[in-house]
Formats: sequence, C-alpha cells, structure tokens
Amino acid sequence: MQRQVWIRMTKIHLLLNSLLVTILGVAVIAMTLWTGCDARFTAVRRITVENNNYTTMHSAVLYTVLALSVFLVAAGVLCALGLIRESERLLAAGFLILALLFCAAVQLGYWRVMRADEVEGAVMDVYDFLYHDFLRNQSDSAGQHLTAFHTAFSCCGKRSHSPLTGTVESITCLAGLRATGQGCLLAVSAFLQKHVDWLWALLLLTMASLVNGMVLTSFLYFSICLGDSGKRKGKYTLAGL
Repeated sequence: MQRQVWIRMTKIHLLLNSLLVTILGVAVIAMTLWTGCDARFTAVRRITVENNNYTTMHSAVLYTVLALSVFLVAAGVLCALGLIRESERLLAAGFLILALLFCAAVQLGYWRVMRADEVEGAVMDVYDFLYHDFLRNQSDSAGQHLTAFHTAFSCCGKRSHSPLTGTVESITCLAGLRATGQGCLLAVSAFLQKHVDWLWALLLLTMASLVNGMVLTSFLYFSICLGDSGKRKGKYTLAGL
C-alpha cells in the first residue's frame, strides 16, 4: 500500500514538473524572440563593419536557444503523455531528451561562467570602431549607426560622467542624451549584465527541472516495466453467495 502511495505521488510530481518544463520552454522562446527584436540588439546587429563579430554570435546563439527551447517543450509534452498513457516508450523518449537538454544546459552554463565577457567585448569593439571612424572621417554611415546606437541604449559617447564634450557626441547624440545620458561603456555593460542575469536565473531553474524530470521519469519507467504502475489491473470474478 505504501508503494502505491509513493507511485501516485511520483506521478503527480512528474505531471507538475512536465508542466513546468513546458512553461519554461515557452518562456525561453518568448525571451529569445524578444532578444532578437529588441531595439538595442537590433541596432548593434545592423551595423555593417568588417569586425562586427556580434552579428555572427547573435545569430548562432539565437537559433541554438530557439532549437533547445523547442526540444524543452517537446520533452515536457512527451513526459506528460508517457505518464497519462503509462507508455514506456514515451517515458524513455522523454528521459532521453531531458538528458540531452541537460548536457546542453551545462555547456551553456560553462559558457556563461567562462566566456560571458565575449558578448560585451564584441559590442564595444563595434562601438569603438564606429566612434573612431566617425572621429577621423565623419562619414554619414558611421554617423547614422552611432546615432541609432546612442538612441537605442540611451547613452552618449565614451565618457562615464560627462558626455557633453567632444565632436562625436555633439553630432550623433540627441539634445536630451547630451544633457542626461550616461556614457555608452557603462550603459552597454549594465544592460548586458542585467540581461545575462535573467538568462542565468532561467538556466538554473531549467537545469533543476531537467534533473528532477530525469529522476521521476526513470523511476516511473521502471515501475511500469515491473508491472507496478499504481493502478488496479486484473480480472474480477463474482463471489458466490
């Protein structure tokens, strides 16, 4: 009797975890699409310079995370269907996808810890190139990109406290930004750090859900294989009066 209670509790827990995994997948998809359409990221991605490594990095991360989020939704649906139908194949498929997603999440976590500064460095390299190119040549293309950059990030120039002085700032910054906007070095760093912190929190929650899902799925899989699924199955006969 106690074993039946544990199996039923496991089923409820797995159903809730599958729902959480599906919601996390949808949340990752929404956040990825928002990142791709955000004005600040778009302003950097549209800059056409030879050393703009951010464009390649942005596209690779965007498509990779979208693919992983789709598999995350699929894993949640498979685990829920396997639980409802008590299907060993669906549970095994769900466990396999969860395990692969966990490996991918660990790799993303490693990249977050060891190479998180690459995105900020790529953005600032592009800005430095535009800034010095406009300072030397004052080309229309560089001026337009700088104006779009300053407007998107609500910043002005490279100075940390007073971006009022300088030829570049006086031409490419709007009047309001020249008066109140902070330096772009601080603005970009603060924005990217906040964005990465949100992604890190979402990644940690996803990893915890994946581990929990793998444990519950494997337990329920072996319970079904052993014929102990928590349901009363068998043949019933009428007792003689």
